Amino acid sequence: MTTHTLQNDANIENFQNWIPESTQDFELEHLIKPNKKAYFFCDLHADANAFLRSLKLSQLIHAQSDLQNITLTENAKKSQIIIGGDCFDKGPSNLKLFQLLAKLRETGIDLVLLAGNHDIRVLAGMIALEHTDDMRQVHFIVRMGRKTVAFFKEVFDYYQLNLHPCPVTNAQAIEKLTPPQQWFDSFAEFSKNTLNEKQLAKEFKQIRKKQRDIFDACFELDMEPKHLYQAIKFAQQLFIEPAGEFAWFFQELKLLHRSGNYLFCHAGLDDEIAELFSELRDPCDELNNVFQQTLMAGKIFEIYYSSYGNVVRTKYRDKNFAFTRKGAKALKEQGIYAIVNGHRSHTDGQKLYLREGILNFECDTELNQNCRAKRGLNTFGESVTIFSLDGSVNALCNDLPAPKQFRPSVQSA
Repeated sequence: MTTHTLQNDANIENFQNWIPESTQDFELEHLIKPNKKAYFFCDLHADANAFLRSLKLSQLIHAQSDLQNITLTENAKKSQIIIGGDCFDKGPSNLKLFQLLAKLRETGIDLVLLAGNHDIRVLAGMIALEHTDDMRQVHFIVRMGRKTVAFFKEVFDYYQLNLHPCPVTNAQAIEKLTPPQQWFDSFAEFSKNTLNEKQLAKEFKQIRKKQRDIFDACFELDMEPKHLYQAIKFAQQLFIEPAGEFAWFFQELKLLHRSGNYLFCHAGLDDEIAELFSELRDPCDELNNVFQQTLMAGKIFEIYYSSYGNVVRTKYRDKNFAFTRKGAKALKEQGIYAIVNGHRSHTDGQKLYLREGILNFECDTELNQNCRAKRGLNTFGESVTIFSLDGSVNALCNDLPAPKQFRPSVQSA
């Protein structure tokens, strides 16, 4: 039997072992390993420099690389890079991050892009502006939230939209950006089979608050509502139109990625998605195809409030879709013993949990500069979680005194 022992560098004193939150030993009949050495980065949140530092920490690019020029190491050419969602928002620079991702993609490296809740919300808002008569989705414009205003301010300034005539007045912009009063009744009807009364009440409360917040954020950034409208329209050209500078991002976005015994996603799973791994011939490919086709068709409602949305939103709370032993059993039957995700941020390095007998590697270490400052972290963020072919896992993070290590060792049953 293969027993996974979780240990750290023995040379570092007072450094806790990386162990699951369980009182029982964790044993498997098979070694947990990926198909290809994988480097997992997640929750970059518009911090290009944090990502650049993390790539150097991983030794995937040479030390002299910068935001304009990156050079891969030989190790990188044999490995896979997985971006675990949430590239948008928070800052300091969305556009610089996407430019860096574009340069990395142009090297031809094996790059996997996974969807995060912030990514989906930004796309939903941009799509909704083209469908303001669709009562299922018009609220997604303000649902993007105040954090996205900084992104659109970047777009407005970087592409010098002030030099272009604005097609609307402030009053017209506000009308186009906010859901009409009849939306509340219409959305309740559309979502009656999707959201219960408590969930619907919370959604309405959030939308009313976000309507105020998004325009408050405009004021704080010296941006008029008409400029926000203008920037969203231009961002559509960049990210949605097929020939757009960053159109590849949403075109290549996946919901899930499997490598060996690992399943990578942004947030986590529920029973419905897990059980599809027993029912579908090629579950990851088929689920990703449905997800991608629905995204490209602009049907965000069908994703956001479903089990697909749970994959990018869950924090395993009571209000989320449930993941139980039933779902865990379905995954194990297909040889999946570990889930790797971000979304739940930790300020003291990556975490390892045991949920229903499935290992959960949670790798969001609060990388972005703005959130680190708010949480009292006075250093720049950098981290990566490395999944090696021998079954070992190394979690590197500048908030840790040494790497956390998950090392398999074969013992007799």
